[in-house]
Amino acid sequence: MSRWVRMQVDLHEHSVFAPEPFTEREAWQWMIGRAAWKETAHRVGASVHKVPVGSFFATIREMQAVWKWTSTRRVAQFLDLLTSQNMIETRSETGKTLVTVCNYVRYQNGETHSETPESPKPKQERNTKDTNTPTTKDTSSLRSDVCPEPDESAPASSSPSVIDLPATQGQVVGISQADVAEWQSAFPAVDVPQQLRAMRQWLIANERNRKTARGMRKFVVSWLSRDQDRGGRLATFQHSQAPPQKSAFQQRQDSIYQKLKRETGDRDDEFAGTTLDLGSGDYRPH
Repeated sequence: MSRWVRMQVDLHEHSVFAPEPFTEREAWQWMIGRAAWKETAHRVGASVHKVPVGSFFATIREMQAVWKWTSTRRVAQFLDLLTSQNMIETRSETGKTLVTVCNYVRYQNGETHSETPESPKPKQERNTKDTNTPTTKDTSSLRSDVCPEPDESAPASSSPSVIDLPATQGQVVGISQADVAEWQSAFPAVDVPQQLRAMRQWLIANERNRKTARGMRKFVVSWLSRDQDRGGRLATFQHSQAPPQKSAFQQRQDSIYQKLKRETGDRDDEFAGTTLDLGSGDYRPH
């Protein structure tokens, strides 16, 4: 029979344990501990967003740093795995990823988080409540009947953002890997990830010209469409293969040469007049 135990949420920060990379199991425990035990709010840029029970806001890079993993790609793959198993849901509409732990309310006893002590209950009742397995079906699984079952024929829910584009009013718009794949298919001549990085730097440098969060996708599509019309990567390659420009000194020399040719009437055209063929016998002494 399964047995339940309680753990402190700061277990992974305890000084007695060496700072080592998390296992996937430890990363899952960290996510449960990070989830809100009561409805709260989280500020993202200049906006404040509601955080429901069992959810938390974080960036992929933040989770990578806490878990001490080697790349953000591994974090994204782990989140996709948990999503495919219906253990979490993710949403990336604000620039940060909102992670929702499925069945959080069922498996986490709300009164264990109370900051004010309650009157003690009979020992037998406490022990029964703390150690018994919840009387639900599939108790050995953390899968949820609260989060919707994923459709086998459809892709998993929205993937974490791969790049954040700053918008007006301090907001950011997260671009997912699915967005990148769709735009790459629509604009095959464009290096979409590189152009997204260029867009981000342009928006950072031109704060007054930033777009609203709602109009950001239109801005991205217009940018990629213009680059596609210019030839995209082919134009970039041709530009990189173009011969180097002449120096200012060489340009002045060419200008002087062309001017002398015009003034002297010197032409590079093939001579079309009468020619005289002088052989070796024509050079006789007179």
